[in-house]
Amino acid sequence: MVGDDFDWLKGRHSFTFGGDFKWPHPSEWTILNYNTPTLGLGGDTSSLAVPTGTPSMRPNDLAPGNGTALYDSAYALALGVVTATDATFYYNSSLNPIPQGTPQTHDYHYKEAEAYFNDTWKAMPSLTLTYGVQWQFFSVPYDVHGIQSISQYYDNPGQKFDFQSYFWGRAKQSSQGVQGNLAVPLIDYVLGGKANHAPGYYSPQYDNIAPKFAFAFTPPGNRNMVVSGGANIVYDQTVINAIQYQQSQFSYLFQASNPTPYGTEGNAYASFQADQRWGGLNNPPAPPSAPVSSSPFLPYVSGTGTNAVPNGLINGSAFNEIIDPQLKTPYSIGYNLGVQQQFDGGKFLLSMTYVGRLGRRLIAQVDASQLIDFPDTKSGQMMSQAFANISEEVRKGLPVTTQPWYEDVLTPGIGQAYGFANNTDLVAQGLSTYVGRGDFADTTQALAGAGALPPNVGMDSQFAEDTIYTNQGFSTYNGLLVTLHKNMSSGLQFDLNYTWSHSIDNTSLIGNQIAFGGYGFICDELRPRECRGNSDFDIANNLTGNLIYNLPIGRGQTLAGNAPFWLNEVIGGWELSGIPNWHTGNPFNAGANAFVAGYANNAPAILASGSLADMKIHIHGGKGQPLYAFANPQKANADYTGPVGFEIGSRNNLYGPGFFDLDLGAGKTFAIRESMNVEFRADAFNAFNHPNFGTPTVDITDSAGPFGQITSQASAGDIGSNPNPLSSGESPRVLQGSLYFKF
Repeated sequence: MVGDDFDWLKGRHSFTFGGDFKWPHPSEWTILNYNTPTLGLGGDTSSLAVPTGTPSMRPNDLAPGNGTALYDSAYALALGVVTATDATFYYNSSLNPIPQGTPQTHDYHYKEAEAYFNDTWKAMPSLTLTYGVQWQFFSVPYDVHGIQSISQYYDNPGQKFDFQSYFWGRAKQSSQGVQGNLAVPLIDYVLGGKANHAPGYYSPQYDNIAPKFAFAFTPPGNRNMVVSGGANIVYDQTVINAIQYQQSQFSYLFQASNPTPYGTEGNAYASFQADQRWGGLNNPPAPPSAPVSSSPFLPYVSGTGTNAVPNGLINGSAFNEIIDPQLKTPYSIGYNLGVQQQFDGGKFLLSMTYVGRLGRRLIAQVDASQLIDFPDTKSGQMMSQAFANISEEVRKGLPVTTQPWYEDVLTPGIGQAYGFANNTDLVAQGLSTYVGRGDFADTTQALAGAGALPPNVGMDSQFAEDTIYTNQGFSTYNGLLVTLHKNMSSGLQFDLNYTWSHSIDNTSLIGNQIAFGGYGFICDELRPRECRGNSDFDIANNLTGNLIYNLPIGRGQTLAGNAPFWLNEVIGGWELSGIPNWHTGNPFNAGANAFVAGYANNAPAILASGSLADMKIHIHGGKGQPLYAFANPQKANADYTGPVGFEIGSRNNLYGPGFFDLDLGAGKTFAIRESMNVEFRADAFNAFNHPNFGTPTVDITDSAGPFGQITSQASAGDIGSNPNPLSSGESPRVLQGSLYFKF
């Protein structure tokens, strides 16, 4: 780093200005290029009974139900049959495979620069103003070895993928009812980054200008009070970490796998005769050869040109991640206004501060393959209308009404081909679990996988999930922070801190973590405020503190001030301490295990009753019985229903049990002589042995863990306010004694 700072005092002004320049070179390596043999039933067969007519490998007295499946797996495993081998390979910048087990090393280069100017102006004896401006620059990181790829459009080489044009192009295509393999542009990958003389992930931003202003004012006639406030803009570097993570973890050009099934497809008997047997750890099966890697690389597509057929949605596990080339540096706007007042001769200091923070352009992940409504051009019925209708009928146990959309848009006769009366019954009965939950996206993917859904209807056919890192996150925080501090006097010193606050956002996932398992995504790009709600970490009320009290007993104290030496050694010099910690519960929402707008988004359940009264925390049960958070869990569960079409419930509209913890301590120092003493301490963590419970189960469809059941304890550390690692709701009372000899 190179930098310099200058100070210039002139009259009532104190000017500071300067800057610095950094060129970080972080490096990291990963080893995921290993072989994975599969033992047991698998490979090209799924049952010992296929095909019909081959010699039977099952006994005749198997139990009904899942007994055959369990026996098949156990029999194949006992034989030690190697049914498949998967292998992961790494490639260098020339796209040649490197030896397995060799780390793939990344050396990153990027630059940071900043320049600033500040002035602190003593405008009046009672008023100080501080103002200034800062300019920040973060270049786009790149791998110096060229282990970097970027996405582009397959039918328009050289044009980088752009989230906005891609997604809203999909929205237009869907609204017009256009279908087909090439109805949505295909995405491929090419070498990228400075080391490959190619474009980077996104363009650098040169206009990160951050002004700031603050003041401090002492009202005339009250020298013990200070009123202060200010506002500023802060740019966030998490975008750099997010980029580096993607460079290391995701690339089609520099990492590939080659799953190789063995045996005869659909013939268990012939497979087991020919398949290799497990020979021990020192004699593993030979790995498959490394696939050829070339640029451009077109993932999850078979064929080329006008004959290209995307198959990622049919695959169901074709997950993709892309950095939006339009990415900007996230920033936040902070502001505060506070009052500090000393009183009682300086013994006490009361501070009250309002703090606000607006997060803008935050890193947020969006599924570009998300579900988009699609019309039936013949009847005019929308896909969402058809799905909503059969969802409610299946939930109520009513006869399913034939829906024009399914009859007209799905492959003609596909329902009858699968043994159902029509296409609507194929969806309503064949996928009844998904339909009853309101799981719109999984239903759509299942229809694509069954060959019933035309390409690019509802969801993008190239990827089952296409995660894009965008700037679509936003947040709002407002809080009142109150602190009462007492300096040591009369043997007592304490701090009490209380915060009343509220935080709202559309996703609480931090910028450099991956959204996964239905959590962390923007709910719906077409309805961007649909999941705007209480932040995952929103704690409305939070009280913490600490106190130290020297008991006024013993020689020179209020009580027993003339105690003799031997008595003072017993009753004098005792110190008590305490650390209280209390806060209200963490937010959560009821879930229906239903993925609606995207294959990646687990949607909140709908509060059909319209009232949250049944979800008020009323912990009961225990003593060998299930513990519940609600007075009537069955009624609370009945208040909810699954999503209906694209309609979902509210995010984080419920709050779990609160938290309380109190740590107490006592200590005394015994003087032996002037330079020697013995210190004794006794501490009680969670002194009242108070249990603190975690968030209750949230799934309204899970009979194994009923809605509202409490299955875990909570920890104060969940919100970062725990002052002692031994003090947590996860532990019963802990008593600790110590004796120190000091000399």
